[in-house]
Amino acid sequence: MTDDAVARAAIVACGRELERRGLNVGAAGNVGVRVDGGLLVTPTGMALGDLDPADLVQLTPDGTCPPGQRRPTSEWRIHVDVLAARPDVSAVVHTHSPEATAAACLRAPLPAVHYVVARVGGPTVPCASYATYGTVELSAAVLKALGDGHACLMANHGMLAVGTDLTTAVALAIEVEWLAGVVRRARAHGLPVHVLPDAEIECVRDRLKTYGQPP
Repeated sequence: MTDDAVARAAIVACGRELERRGLNVGAAGNVGVRVDGGLLVTPTGMALGDLDPADLVQLTPDGTCPPGQRRPTSEWRIHVDVLAARPDVSAVVHTHSPEATAAACLRAPLPAVHYVVARVGGPTVPCASYATYGTVELSAAVLKALGDGHACLMANHGMLAVGTDLTTAVALAIEVEWLAGVVRRARAHGLPVHVLPDAEIECVRDRLKTYGQPP
């Protein structure tokens, strides 16, 4: 199997996993992966859980779409811009997952109510300013909110997670969705929600560097 075929198979599997976990419904979200010569993105208007490898769209690094393919996701610009700005990132996952999208409607960061926020790279999950989907303004807002972190909310829209590969990006999207649900449930108790201090999040970030099984 060629590297291109491997990347296409991974994106198809990712779309089905997002659907299976309830993180995406229909054609709402999109996925992008860095490949030789540019990037592969999902097509616009097609359900992520129903894609075939041939449905995916290859773009050049500047976002040009060579002819003979399906139309790329309306959010192609975000994928192009994130991968251009972040050489450490090879995969971008954007979903309209319900908990994260609901939190994004508040237009505020997700606070550090749990140390899992450290996986995002900072003391909160930031929220990008609102802009119309598919626009230059939205891509700029996402880049600003993301910074050198790994996930952000998108005001009144959804969430975005990035990683060195699709497995990492999907895992982070799942954790951000879980965290958004925890924040909502904690606030529902009507008591002050205690937030972990920045120093503790930094401590957890250091500990996570050696978490899990050795490679």
